[in-house]
Amino acid sequence: MKLRSPTRFSRRHSRLVAAVLLCVVASVLYTSCSTLPVKTQREDPPALSPEGAKTEAEKAALINWLASYAVKEQQSSGVPASITIAQAILETGWMRAETPVRRKMVLEAKNLFGIKGVGPAGSVEIPTTEYEGRRKYTITDKFRAYHTYAESFEDHSHLLTTSSYYTGALKFRNDPHKYIEEVAKNYATDPEYATEVWSIVTRYNLTRFDKNE
Repeated sequence: MKLRSPTRFSRRHSRLVAAVLLCVVASVLYTSCSTLPVKTQREDPPALSPEGAKTEAEKAALINWLASYAVKEQQSSGVPASITIAQAILETGWMRAETPVRRKMVLEAKNLFGIKGVGPAGSVEIPTTEYEGRRKYTITDKFRAYHTYAESFEDHSHLLTTSSYYTGALKFRNDPHKYIEEVAKNYATDPEYATEVWSIVTRYNLTRFDKNE
């Protein structure tokens, strides 16, 4: 009877063991990759000084952060991302938080759109400038507070798409300029509000974030 060569058997055995080990390693790697945590959207804005975004680089970083939420909201609500971004910039003064009033609004309440009332996290009382015609006056009013900045974006979209005040603007969601003109009629008492929002849109080419397809 002819016996197998020990060397030949050893080589075949080694190849078998190597193949098994390779399968085990591949399986472990597949499981590890499939269970890696999904990268989540950044909640907090980019690091800024108390005076907010001042340099062009800081402004670009802030715009991109705002856009990450605004584009998502447009996909679900239709509110133009360009308008959402510009409103947040105008209402927060580029995320300025150097005074107690602004800290309350921007950092404590996480209210990016100056929406009054009571929010998911309650409210904060803040002095605000209102207009009666061209006459300015200051009052203290309640502004909505949120647990996260994401809630502020969601509430802004919800307000603009469900409130009867903005029903007339809905048909202009594919025309950001006309849209903000309609929204501004009830959103703010400042007669220049729509002009100020649109000037930010045009200066920073924010319509590039709009998804109208």
